[in-house]
Amino acid sequence: MPMTQDDIRRYYETNWRSTSEGATSTEGLAYSNTVEDSVLYPIYERLLRDLQVRVTGGRVLDVGSGSGRWIRFLLERFAPDTLIGIDFAQAAVELLGKWRPSAPQTRIAFERADIADSSLALTEPGTFDLINIANVLFHIPECDKFNSALGNLKRLLAPTGRIVTTEYLPRNSMRTEWMMVRSRYEFQASVEAAGLRIVDIRAGCFFSNDPMGIDGPAARSRGHFVLVRAAQQMLLDSPMTEENRRFFQALFVNIEQAALAFCAERIAPIDMPSQKLVVLGHA
Repeated sequence: MPMTQDDIRRYYETNWRSTSEGATSTEGLAYSNTVEDSVLYPIYERLLRDLQVRVTGGRVLDVGSGSGRWIRFLLERFAPDTLIGIDFAQAAVELLGKWRPSAPQTRIAFERADIADSSLALTEPGTFDLINIANVLFHIPECDKFNSALGNLKRLLAPTGRIVTTEYLPRNSMRTEWMMVRSRYEFQASVEAAGLRIVDIRAGCFFSNDPMGIDGPAARSRGHFVLVRAAQQMLLDSPMTEENRRFFQALFVNIEQAALAFCAERIAPIDMPSQKLVVLGHA
């Protein structure tokens, strides 16, 4: 039976607690693979700089902070004046506090908050120059909560600010156990109803993330991507020398970048099979 948002929250209460207890350094908090990070992080950084989003010196909100993946990304590549991380799981907030990054130039705070809560009272309206909400919106399967989340994002966004969300945007909506992968048409209609607009779209990894951008059952086109992704991860997880591991990681990064570069000359970003960085702004 497909999970509700409450089911997902209960899962992460346990998951983030065990992650925190088992970690001996920030490397133990990783919630992505090094191939995806190596490809996606430069794309995200270039996107923010291309759009002249005020991250350095600005106010930034990270929604669904989890174990702090995007907190670390933002602090390593920019210098926000204020960075607030929120998560709907209390265990995540405690984890973030325990593994609090050092950033003297940035005021950092972590809070428990649910972006889908219609009564959310986080801060003054129109505050944030950047709202990062990676891998969150498609984990809000209920339509009313999804629309409430979009309304809260709009309310919290500064007049010239930008929201960056990760979406797949296939031509047909797909419901999985964990996700409600909304079609590009459903997603755009909801965004516009909330008083927002799509500003930009940048495609990410083909094989290092779920291939949910491809329509149809996994037994068909998506199945080939699933097999490649599984084989890649199995190889990276297998015993090998550190030199060999670096070789295969570099190889997979080069494959991703080659596929992206080739397709970028021929296919619109929204039609890429990968997950996308989708930028929203006020309508």
